[in-house]
Amino acid sequence: MAASKNHVIVKPEFNEFVQAVDEYTAQLPLLTRESIRQVLYCEYEEKYEEMEKLCKDILAKYPGNAEALGLLGRAQLSQRKYEEAEQTLRELLEKEPERNYERIEHGIACHALGKYHDALRELQKTDPEKDYHPFYYSTLGDCWQKTGNRQKARDAFRAEVTRWEETKEMASQIILDGCFCNLIYLDAALYLSELSADLDAYRNFLEIADMTPEMKDHLANNIAYWSTLLTVPSFRGLFVQFVRDVEQAGYLLDSPRYIILESAYRAEESYRYHEDKKIDALMESFLSSQAGDLNGSGSEALRMTRLSYEWYLSGCADEYASMLLYAAEQYPHSYACAVTFLDQLQSLGPEKMREKILDCLEQEEAVKAGREEIIAELEQSFKEMKTARKQPVYIAEGGVTYKRNTRKIMPNDPCPCGSGKKYKKCHGRK
Repeated sequence: MAASKNHVIVKPEFNEFVQAVDEYTAQLPLLTRESIRQVLYCEYEEKYEEMEKLCKDILAKYPGNAEALGLLGRAQLSQRKYEEAEQTLRELLEKEPERNYERIEHGIACHALGKYHDALRELQKTDPEKDYHPFYYSTLGDCWQKTGNRQKARDAFRAEVTRWEETKEMASQIILDGCFCNLIYLDAALYLSELSADLDAYRNFLEIADMTPEMKDHLANNIAYWSTLLTVPSFRGLFVQFVRDVEQAGYLLDSPRYIILESAYRAEESYRYHEDKKIDALMESFLSSQAGDLNGSGSEALRMTRLSYEWYLSGCADEYASMLLYAAEQYPHSYACAVTFLDQLQSLGPEKMREKILDCLEQEEAVKAGREEIIAELEQSFKEMKTARKQPVYIAEGGVTYKRNTRKIMPNDPCPCGSGKKYKKCHGRK
């Protein structure tokens, strides 16, 4: 009851739909034939509430009717009435356990309720080739992920991608995009050699995808999600190349999420300059404070940190001139965030620049300390920062390695609350 058009499974023409309904209902008992026909018409028109009511009317007359139970469960799923759908479909499967499609939908309902092991048991009893369901592989993959088997999850997502490659059909580009997102993430996380080929497959998909606002949001979210894998050095080059390809193709050009591309470049650079012996701790912290976090939240704490490091660098810009030039060449996206400050520093000179920074600090609502106290704390922190070593940014918790979104606050740093005190004497005392 579906036709392929432009690589997407779409609704059939109404005449084709009517013919398919006639063929299907001809096999049903005469007493329920017309009622089931009306239910299917409601489903075609996406009138799911009316569809549900009609199914219940049939069941009131013919309790336990299998066709009505199956369609009722489908109507409830379409309305996200997952508990009701799970109960309805379970009742049907107790009567007719051989029903393949309805068992897939029962597994999907269990998944929606967070019953991942139950969903797996149901989905593994079915034959996805016999009755294709657009949510089968994405649901199966998520269940495997939720229960801790990433390899099987990856294989499930890959199965949906393979189906699209072979048939050029998809029930929804958003569903397929989600499968690509998880597939590529797991390829990188599991260090699989298929990563490059799967990224190429995703590029092919993007070339034919309809770049709706929803699709653009998904693409931007994928890039942000994959940036958490930059702890894997072998992934970085492939990630940057993909981001560059997205930028050149203009997929996000007129989207408010376009900024994610610049954030992605800066995220990748932050890992490299952390490992770069030619970039010391002060320069690393300065670049990080200028670039901000990946989401560009612009929080008060980040703003205070940025002003602190601008004050530090204002006092030793000549000393760091060659390192700044090196950073401009090797880490252009991170360096670009500091250009405005560096231009002002050159124009105003160190003393006036520091005065301007202090004026900005005093305007912060959280700052309660006087100007002299702020200066004293900043000067002491600056002395200690110049001799500091880089702090580890790779952290392992629960078996997962990730990178901090922001630089770790050290004991002698100014407290992010803006008090003017050192972190160890303020909020870091605990």
